[in-house]
Parts: sequence; C-alpha cells; structure tokens
Amino acid sequence: MLGGSAAAQAVAPPSGPATPVANSSAPPAASGVAPPTLSALEAEVNQADLDLHALSKSFGDTDLTNDQIKARLAAIAPIQAKLDDALSNLAPPLADAQARLAQLGPPPAAGQPREAPEIAKARRDLNAQTQSINGQIKQADLLQIEAAQLSATLTHRQQQQLNAQLWTHSRSILDPGLWTEFAAAAPQDFARIRSVLGDEADAIAKAAESSVAVGGWIFATLAALVLAVPLRIWLNRRAFRGVSLASGGKLRRTLLALARVLVATFTLLFALLLLRTAFAAAGAITPLFEQLTPLLIRVLVFAFFFEGLGGALLAPSRPGWRLAPIPDEVVRRLRPYPTLIAAAAATAALVRGANTILGVSAPSGAAIDSISVMLEVVVIAAALASIGRARNEHFAAQPADEHGREAESRLPWIGAALLAWLTVAAALTAALLGYLQLAFRLMGELVWVATVAASLFLLLRFVDEIFPAILAPERPVGRFMRIAIGLSKGALDQISVLASGVCRLALLLFGGVMILAPFGTGASDVFSRLTSSQLVYRVGQVSIAPGTVLSAIALFVLGLLITRAVRGWLEQRYLPKTRMDVGLRVSLSTGVSYLGAILAVLLTCAYLGVDFDKIALLASALSVGIGFGLQSVISNFVSGLILLAERPIRVGDWIAIGDLEGDVKRINVRATEIEMTDRSKLIVPNSDLISKVVRNVTHSGSLGRVKLVLKIADTADPDQVRGLILARLASHPEVLAEPVASVFLTNVADGALEFTCFAYVASARLAYRTRSDLLFQIVPDLREKGIPLANSTPIVNVGLGERTIEPGAGG
Repeated sequence: MLGGSAAAQAVAPPSGPATPVANSSAPPAASGVAPPTLSALEAEVNQADLDLHALSKSFGDTDLTNDQIKARLAAIAPIQAKLDDALSNLAPPLADAQARLAQLGPPPAAGQPREAPEIAKARRDLNAQTQSINGQIKQADLLQIEAAQLSATLTHRQQQQLNAQLWTHSRSILDPGLWTEFAAAAPQDFARIRSVLGDEADAIAKAAESSVAVGGWIFATLAALVLAVPLRIWLNRRAFRGVSLASGGKLRRTLLALARVLVATFTLLFALLLLRTAFAAAGAITPLFEQLTPLLIRVLVFAFFFEGLGGALLAPSRPGWRLAPIPDEVVRRLRPYPTLIAAAAATAALVRGANTILGVSAPSGAAIDSISVMLEVVVIAAALASIGRARNEHFAAQPADEHGREAESRLPWIGAALLAWLTVAAALTAALLGYLQLAFRLMGELVWVATVAASLFLLLRFVDEIFPAILAPERPVGRFMRIAIGLSKGALDQISVLASGVCRLALLLFGGVMILAPFGTGASDVFSRLTSSQLVYRVGQVSIAPGTVLSAIALFVLGLLITRAVRGWLEQRYLPKTRMDVGLRVSLSTGVSYLGAILAVLLTCAYLGVDFDKIALLASALSVGIGFGLQSVISNFVSGLILLAERPIRVGDWIAIGDLEGDVKRINVRATEIEMTDRSKLIVPNSDLISKVVRNVTHSGSLGRVKLVLKIADTADPDQVRGLILARLASHPEVLAEPVASVFLTNVADGALEFTCFAYVASARLAYRTRSDLLFQIVPDLREKGIPLANSTPIVNVGLGERTIEPGAGG
C-alpha cells in the first residue's frame, strides 16, 4: 500500500521564492534515533493483521483450556501495543505530508496557467503518500477494534468456562457410592502413579550413568540442604543481631519481621530451583514430572512464605519484637496454625493439580479432592475457634474500666471473623453438596486474602516507620534537608507523614488488586448469579435485584470505612505534626467525615442508577413535612456547619452560657458536648450557640486576668504594702511581664486601706490557681512584716442606758 512512498520522500521541491516548501522538512528524532520508515510501519501493521487472523482462526476450537485462553489473551496485548506504536509513528509523516501540500497551495483552476512540472509531480507524490498513510491508519484502527473484540470474546469464553467449572456438580463426600467407586478405581490409579514414578526412576537411572550428572546432583543436593536448613538459621540469627544494633525500636521490629519472611521464602526457592536445574540439565526429568515440578515449587514456596509470615507477625519466641498487638495467650494458641494452614493449603493445591496432570479417574479425583478440601476446612475452622476462644478469655481478664476500649478494638476482628466463618461454612456446605470446585475456590480465596492482609500489615508498618527514620533531623538525609533546604523539624515530620501516607495508599490499592486478582472472572460469575434475571423481583415497574442492593450496601460501607481510615490518619498521624490548634484539627477531620459520607451516598446512588431528578422531586414533595417536623434538626445541623466553618467556638475552648460554664469537648452534627467542672456533660443544641449570647473565655488565645482585693489596717504604710505585693507578683512564674502587673489603692474607709491588684497570665485557665498561689504568699508576707489585715466587718458599739423593759399593752 505504500508503494509510492519512497518516491514521494525522494522528491526535492524546487528552489526559488515561489516554492516555500523547499524549507520544510521532518524534524529529527529527539532521541537521536531515526524514526521507522513507512515501509517498516506498513510491515508492522500487516504483521499485526496476520497475528490477529491466526488467533481468530483458533476460536472455533471448543476444547480450549483455561491456560490456552490465558495464553491467547496474553498474545493480544503485544499486538495492541504494536498497533499503538504504529499509529503514533504514522501521525508525524501524515502531518508533514499535509503541511507540504498546504504549502504548495491548491492546484491551478481551469483556465489558469499550468504549474511547473516539478511542483505537479511533488503534489501527486504527496497526495499518494497521504492516501497511503491514511489507509494504513484506518487499517490499524480497524485492527485495534478487532483486537478488542477478540479480547472481549476470549474473556467471555473464559468466564463461561470458569463458570461451568465452578458450578459443576460432582460426587458428594457423603455419597457412599463415591467411596465404593474410589475403592474399585484406586488400584488402577495407583498403578498409573507407580508407572509414572517408575518412568522417572528409569530416567534418573539412565542419567546416572554419567559421573558428571551424579556429581552435579550430589553438589546440588548438598547445596540445597545447606540453603534450606543451616543457612536459613544463620541468616535469621544474623538478621536479628544486625537489626538489634540498628536505631529505632519500632523500625527494628519491622525489619526483623521482613527479614524473617524473605529468608524463609528465598532460601527454599533457591534450593528447589537448584535441584530442578541440576536434574533437568542431566535429562533426568520426564515430561510428566516437568509439568509437576513447577506446581511443586509454587506450593512449597507459598507454604514457606505463609509460615514465615505467620511466625514474623506472631513472634512467639520474642514477645518484645512482636509487631501485631496480639496477647500472649492468643499467640500461644495460634503458634502451630500458620504451619498447619500452610501445609493444608499446599496439600490441597498440589493434590488438585496433580490429579489433572496425572489424569487419575473421576472417582479417585473426587474422593481425594474431598479429603483435601475437608482438611483445609477443619484446620482453618480450628484456627478460627482458637482465636475466638483466646480473645474471649483475654477480654474477660481485662479490668472493668478497659472493657469499653477493648470492645471497640474488637469490632474489626468481629467483622473479619464473621466473614471467615461464613466462608468456611459456605465451603463446607459446597463440599457436602458435591460442588468441590466452589469449595476449593472459597478456601483458596480465604487463605489468599489472609496472606495479602498479613503482608499488607507488615508493609504498612514498614512504610510508617521507614520515612520518620530516614527524615529524622539527626539522620544524614534529614540533616541534609535541614541544612540545604532550610526545613524545620516540624516540616520534616510533615513530609515523612505525607510520604508514608502516599505509600500507604499505593500499598492499599495494590493490596486490593492482589486480593481481587485470583477471583478473576470466576468471582464475577458467582456474583452474576445473584444479579441474574432469575433473582430480580419486580414490584410494578420497579425491578429489585438483591445482588445489586447488596453490592450497593457493600459500596456504601466501603466508602464509610475509607472515610474513617482517612480521618483516623489525619487525626492520629498528620494533623498532630502541623501547627494547627486542636479546634481547627477537629473541624478539619469532621469536615472530612461529612465529605466522605456525602461521596459514599452519591456513589451508592450512582451505582444503583438512581435519578437525582427523582430525588429532587421526592424532596420537594416532602419539603412541607420536613419543614415542620425536622425544623429543629435541620437548624441544629446548619448551625453545626456554621460552627465548624466560622469557628467562634472550638473544641478545647472554655465557654460560659448563662450561669453554666465548661470546656467544649465535641461538636457533633446536632449538638455540642461541654464538660463541666464536675466532669458532668452538658449537651447544648448547636442553634443555641449561634443564636444566643455565649461567652468564650479562651477565644483567640485571650489572656487570663488575676484580680486581688486586700484590705489592710489604716496604720500600715501604703508604699510598703504596694512594694511587697508587686514583688510577689513579679516573682510568680505564671505572671506575665507584659502587660505589667499593677497595684492600686482604691478606697480608704472604716479604718482600712483597700488595695486592688491586677496581673495577667497566659491563659484564663491559670487565673484561679495563680490567684490562690499569690494569696498564699502575700498573706504570710504581710504578717511577717507586722502589717495587719483590716476586719472586713466593722464592729460598732452602741451604748444603751439602763431601763426597765415593760410588757406591751397587748401583753
């Protein structure tokens, strides 16, 4: 299709002022590498066409396995990448050709003089080049659409295949006929296994005729044993000694846990790969064992990874180095279960894969699969029961005043335990009913989710602790940033928290992808049954799908959980590192809660397909009822928003409402909680704080004023008294130098001199205590100087003459 492109590129526009096209040329590649030629791009597009055609021809085969479908899906991605690359490389020459044509201008109209032959030839070549490139671009676009369609077809086919496997009904473990048929088929299956083992033994014996092969096996076996046992022990001890010398207690524990997991995983992996390489190089592995070996390596490495992860988090031998906040009694009960769960999961995966590779009979495969999945169910159920029993015993042993906090910390565990028990119950039910593939999938996903969650916990702890350690002011990086950039310690703390927060978010997203990855299309098939037309109920013209409703509820709960996590991160980690006061921090975190709840509601409504016009119509219909019935609630809610926005009253302020005063502890949606001096709680509607007169004693960092009124006998020297009081005011540590303390002689009456003293302290909360301290100091000083205090209640003696008191006339 690009036959004329070479000629078009070879055309040299004529020189002269009438031919500005002579100065236009394609810009060189920025990287210094010449861009691909048009012929190479044509060959690339044509090759993509051939590859897609070859893939589409295999679609008629109805016997494609899941692995074959995955291989074809994986082959489509490089083709799409080549097409994208071709399209991006075809765009510049097309733009260049169109620009040259624009510079040449339109061809002369009829009746006008002919243009020069060179220009006419250049115009023809450029038109041919433009048409050819446009054709290639259209072909590449069509091939991209075809590739997307092929990918969608393969994905749908994979979904159907996995759905058929997942919901295939086999023999139940309770079926007596299954075990009868298994007993009848077992001799033949065992004979096949013996034959496979015999073939492998023959291959090893044949390869053993070479002394070089035998020497390689001996070396590989010894090296594998060294890697798996003594080297692993030495590396763990070395890691413990090395980490113990490092600074930072929390970071040391995390590094030790990571080192333990990595050592447990990679020592076994290298040992198994070494053995496989040695035997494969000597030709001692039969084709069947060549298929079994990767499966064996995968399940063993995963088992050791799971066991190492459990040991790193539990740390049964070193409680002081334990990362997870797990009591000792729980750890004591859980200690054997990481190994047991890893062994059960590895056995189930190995048995299931080996049955397929070895081609055992259907009764034997069903019986062995039933036993392996029941082993997983029993081990995991026992682990869950031990955890629950140990936590209940630990909770019962806690003091009564800690039950509230302990109960709050148990909420995540309750949710996780309930979900795990439901999964175990569903797997057990599926196994008893004969849906072994579904039972395998459920148990496998449960173990996988636990693995990803534990790995996330470890990695999140690592990123939480590594950035503060690196950016500490005394560390080289932190010291460099303080000196070179001029950052303060507070700024370094904020940067470390933000960096850890970004890494936490990335890890959580990656963890979510990893949790959903094994579900694949099988998970969508499971949920599609819940949202299928057979489970949609219609009430009039309204269709209700229970699966969609449950998914929407799950989405709303997930949004609230994410909001709560973000608020907790702000309150506990980031905001304390800033210079914001407590009230602003609370306002910001509360605003995040409101915003998160609103977004969760909007996303849930969008998922359900709710039309917001209908919501507005319903709201307008209910506006009258809302106006009368919820008037006070809405007033308090809006007042709460005003309090958070304008912040006339903040959390931590000392306010007075009439005769009542106390500290603001919390500003909620409807009311504000105030703690009185006797620790009782005063609940004040938010609208009262907006519409009524409220005295904020500590607003805007106001100072506290200390006022003393002393009455001294009029025989005292006023200057001496004034000097004594000023000396005490100046020596008190809480009294501020500015504003200056002052003493006034405010009255002389009834044989007393009245002195009024004013001093200022940093906060109004200090005024009462400082006033008491000053009185305790000034009164003894006055007595020591012989200055008497005046009697506040003057005694008046009235002289009465003696007379006889006679009874009244009425007496």
